[in-house]
Amino acid sequence: LVFALLTLPSIVLAGDGPGGFPKRQITIIVCFGAGGGSDQMARAMAAASEKVLGVPVVVVNKKGAGGLACFPDFLGAPADGYTLLQHTDNLVTLYASKKSDLNPATDIKPLLIANVVASQLFISPKDKRFISNGKPDFDKVLSYAKANPGKMTVANYGTTESLEGVTMSKLENFFGIKTKIVAFDKPAERYGSVIGGRIDVLFEQVSDVRSFVESGDLAPVLSIWPKRFKAFPDAKSTGADYGMKWTPTVKWRALFIRKETPKPILDFLEAAMKKAWGIESHQAWLKKKGMHLLNSYRSSAETTEIARDEIETYSAAYRELGLPSR
Repeated sequence: LVFALLTLPSIVLAGDGPGGFPKRQITIIVCFGAGGGSDQMARAMAAASEKVLGVPVVVVNKKGAGGLACFPDFLGAPADGYTLLQHTDNLVTLYASKKSDLNPATDIKPLLIANVVASQLFISPKDKRFISNGKPDFDKVLSYAKANPGKMTVANYGTTESLEGVTMSKLENFFGIKTKIVAFDKPAERYGSVIGGRIDVLFEQVSDVRSFVESGDLAPVLSIWPKRFKAFPDAKSTGADYGMKWTPTVKWRALFIRKETPKPILDFLEAAMKKAWGIESHQAWLKKKGMHLLNSYRSSAETTEIARDEIETYSAAYRELGLPSR
């Protein structure tokens, strides 16, 4: 079945899978609000997979409870391949911090990781406090943070246990600063708070705010990565520029299916999603969003291994921070 699908043209007829699957619409449940990176990823994959599967693929947002509100709808749906879950590395942090008992490496089945992006800190280019010679300057951000302990505000998402929270703790410890994290559940509020000057700095992935960077409303000031990205040569990196040896965890977004789904359908959908991810129009979208900076595709087996490894990584980080941990 997998070989047959991989040799098919991009556009196929509905019902070409095992037992005539799929015969009707497929739903992707997104655990976060409209407009954010997860929502964008799910809708891009839905558009691409429609061309492969030959049926409508619709996105339903079920936000809330830190990414947990979507679980009842997904786990309560039949394990027949018609309901998929879009989630992120937050599944790992939720499990590792004991906020959820759903182990993403064993309790559900990944189909693929569709994009992998590193995190950056952003400022408003209009904020002259953090600009030198017309360019964003993280040294000025550091100077301000050190001169105003606990007062520099950072627009963020999630909790102390999330990728964002752990990363900010690492940055604060390394640079010897203390910031004030302001959490926003809605992406638009998070971005607008920095663009409008109400918050000093934004913690985000460039894929989520690429349009604001292109419009000149936001500018990356620090890449949380071992080296600078060629696409953002003026943004210093934590590694090459500041000597931070820690290899940061990354934001990844994946599609999952119920593990009880019949194996022929599991195999068919994994191959279908891989084919959809590779469609030229989807690759163009990835590049437009800045998701080509790192290798964005991971197979089902690779995603499972990543989840296992990150559960150990985050559990160790939580123990170091004195937080509940697996």
